[in-house]
Order: sequence, then structure tokens, then C-alpha cells
Amino acid sequence: MSSSSSQKPKSGFVAALEYTGIPPSLLKRPKLPGRNWLIFFGVTGSLVGAYIYDRRQCRSLREEYIGRVQNLAEEYSWHNGSGPETLGKDAHLAWPRKLTVYAAKWPGDEDYDVAMKYFRRYLKPIFVAAAIDYDMVPGKKHGDVALRIADEIKRKRAEQEYATSSSESVSPGMAMPPQYHAPTQTERESLELAGGTVIIGRATLKEYFSGIVRGWTEPPTVDGRPNWGDDSREEKVRSMLDDSVFDEQDPYTQNVSSSLNTPAPLPISSNAPLPDIPPLPPLLLVPFVNHIGFPQIPYMVLDFFYRRKHVRDGGEAALRAVSGAARELQGPNSTLKSGLTHLAPPPPQGGDLDFALRTESFYRSSLRSPLPSLLDTSPSSTSSESSSLSSTTIPTSESTSVNDINPKSPLGVIQRAREKYYNELPRKLWVAREFARRGGFDEIERPNIGEYGKEDIMSEELTKEWKKAKEAYNSDPSKIPPSEVQLRLERLEKEKIWRRDEEGWEIVRPERGVCWDERLGANGKGALTVFIDPSRN
Repeated sequence: MSSSSSQKPKSGFVAALEYTGIPPSLLKRPKLPGRNWLIFFGVTGSLVGAYIYDRRQCRSLREEYIGRVQNLAEEYSWHNGSGPETLGKDAHLAWPRKLTVYAAKWPGDEDYDVAMKYFRRYLKPIFVAAAIDYDMVPGKKHGDVALRIADEIKRKRAEQEYATSSSESVSPGMAMPPQYHAPTQTERESLELAGGTVIIGRATLKEYFSGIVRGWTEPPTVDGRPNWGDDSREEKVRSMLDDSVFDEQDPYTQNVSSSLNTPAPLPISSNAPLPDIPPLPPLLLVPFVNHIGFPQIPYMVLDFFYRRKHVRDGGEAALRAVSGAARELQGPNSTLKSGLTHLAPPPPQGGDLDFALRTESFYRSSLRSPLPSLLDTSPSSTSSESSSLSSTTIPTSESTSVNDINPKSPLGVIQRAREKYYNELPRKLWVAREFARRGGFDEIERPNIGEYGKEDIMSEELTKEWKKAKEAYNSDPSKIPPSEVQLRLERLEKEKIWRRDEEGWEIVRPERGVCWDERLGANGKGALTVFIDPSRN
């Protein structure tokens, strides 16, 4: 029997389709894919399905929360800080509620805007739908939020103390809309209290309370000059750098390590009693976690496929702020008292000060280091000491070296950078002075007699530094060695950055708690409140 007769005859339908130009491979009966393909399609389909389902749920939840607050944007606004009132034809002239959003940098992450992105993604749509205005204050470095809050408070205190007259009304010459009433100072304060403060994450909470405590304990002016802003901080650092680093001495025997033990900031004292802290806008505490690092990859994957949890948490938090219902802030345990130092004790502290305490367990282990033992962080026990105000104590190398800080922690990085700079500074200073004395780069073939009070031969390090500067100058005449004045300014700028970074890290480091002052919650008349869900009250 021939091979052609053994083949199964084709049906008329298949034979007709072959003449249409369809490839014969497509006309064969399909087969199930192999085991590997089934695994690939199953895993890929499951992941894609989980992603699409999660994003649909996120969209549905967001629309649900927006629908619950849209009526407030269409019918009500806040007048004089007294509450919602029905608007008429003059709705465009109403004063909307305004929130201030603080978002500090997450420790260990170079992207400072992660916390603010969380606000924009999960809380901002609800506030926009409710016609609530907001100001976003991100912290690019540790301590930026605290410094801004402290400076703002001290500036307001100075204005209230030294203002001779307050003309808050709008001048007649300004072109304003008809029937517009410019808010007075009292009305602005009422509107501010009717708004609120949004705190994103525990690091932001620490910086917020540190700024509040510093703003209401430090005097607004010192010797008639403002005690806030970059100029004031530069003057303090300049006074602390009045040491013997730039004195004329032998560069071969100069003890560089002595220059690292910089003195602590001078205490700012005042005989005036501490003012009472007025009521502050309510706080909206929003927990936030930023997963970074290889060990936290499972959390990153879970967050990617479970975004609806963040949408739900952000929506519930935004609804608390929109409703306006608040309770008094729960302070720390009764055994904890406010001290004159702005360095908080270790957690836990109790009350709302332990907000999102668990999130600090997600910090990188390299960020942790023992607390400096030489810093006086003991709380004040007598009321007579309340008249003496001290500034934040900055840990020096002498105090931190005793505790063997982690070299990978921010304090360790700053310490290494400072040691490297001060080890190189004597050689740079010697080159600058020799270049100025000689008027250029001359060959040094013999020792300088009597220059440092004795005859000495140049060391190898100074010779290398001199040749290095000379080669750079010969290749490019514009690259002259920095002068002594430039080195002094360079040292001032570096110390300003280092001290500010040290001070900022001392606020947010996980080994410390939240700064507290008894005036924030004294005798049941706390200055701070926290937004709550009215349905659960």
C-alpha cells in the first residue's frame, strides 16, 4: 500500500481553506502547551490579574472617598474659623480651610520627597475634592522642618513683642474684588486654628515637636538681633570656631585632633519667664513607612500589589481632617517632664508621642548607634530653672568617640569627613601662606631658617602638597592655591553643614523619642489636639 493511501483524507472545508492562502500550520488541531509554558502563563497571568484588580480597587476606593466629601466643596466653607456655613452667590469670596503639610526626610533614603509623594497620591485628591487648601513643607535634610517651625514661631513672637502698631486692613488704594473683607489678625488666627497640620510619618512628628519646643523656649532675639534664620545660625557657628586652628604654628607638630573637639554651643539665657503656648492647629497623624534595602524587598512587592491599603489609610486620614472633629493630644507619662535640653529621652514615652513607633524598626541597622553618654539630657525638676534657656547641644567628637558610634551612621560619616578635613587643613594652610610669602611657586631647595623658631627640614607630606599645588598651577594658571581667607570661609561653611546635620540627626534618630514641653498639655488645657473619626468617638 502506498504512503499516500495511508494518509487520512482531508475534509472539504480544510481543503477549501488551503486555497485561500492560509498557512497549513494554522489549520492543524491545536495542542496544549508544555509544562514550562503552562507555568509561565500561570504565573504571569496571576501577577497581571493581581495588578489590574488592585488598581481597579484603588480607583473605586478613591472615587468613594471623593464622593463623600464633594458636597462640602459645593455647599459649605469656613468663615472666621467658626465652622461650616451655607454659602450663597458670594461663594467665590469665602475663606477656605487651609492645612499645612509637613513631610520630613526618611532616614537612610536619598530621595527626600518620598513622604510628600505619599501625601500627593493618597491624601491630596480628597482635600482637593473637599475644597481644602494646603501648603506643602518638605524637609530636604534632617532638621529642616524643625528649623522652619522654630524660626517661624520666634519671628511671630518678635513681631508681637516689638510691633508698635498693626495695620492689618487692606489699603484703600489696592484693587480688591467687591464685597471682599480682608481678614484681620484675629480672624487669621481663627482660620489657622480651623485648618490643621498634617504630619506624615514619625520622623516628621519628631521634627515638628522639636520645632515647637525650640520656638517657645529660645528667646526670639539675642542682644537686639533676631535669633532665627541662617544669619543667626552662622553667627553662632562663627563664635564657636574662635580657636587656634589658624594660629601661626609649626605644621609638623600641629595637633590636629585638638581642633576636632569643638566647643558646644553657648547657652542662650534669659531672665524673662517662658510664655504660655497658645492653642495650635489640630494634628493629623498619618503613619508612613518607606521600605528601602535588600532585606525589605518582600515588603516592596507586597506594597506594589496591595496599594488599596494605602488608598484606604490615606482616605480615612483625610476624612478625619475634613470632618474637623478633634480630641486633646495625649502627652507622655506623668513621670516624664520637660527639660531645658531639646534632646528627647529614649522611647517609649507613652501617649501620642509613641505614634508610629513600630515604623522605626524598618530603619537600616547601619543608622543606629549608641546615645552619647556625655550629653546632659536629664530633665529639669525645678521650676526656677525654667528661666534659663539653653540651645540644642550638638555632640562633639570627644563625646561621641567614647561610645564608638557606628561608622556607617550619619554621625559616623560626619565624623570621618571632619577628621579627613582637619588632617588636610594644616598642609593646605601651609601652602597658602608659603605661596603668599613667596609670591608664586619657587623651588624649595633648602630649609627655612627661623621661620618657626627653629631650623627644620620640610616633611614629605608638605613637599607632596607643594608639588601637587604647583603642578595644578602649571597646567592651569587659574588654579592658584586657596588663600587663608578662603580656607577660613571654607571651614565655616563645612562646620555649618556638619553641625546642622548633626543637630538634625539628633532629632530623628531612632534612639531618641519626641521632644515635649509641659506647656503643651498642662492641667488638662493642652495646646494641641488630634483629628479623630467622629463616627468612632
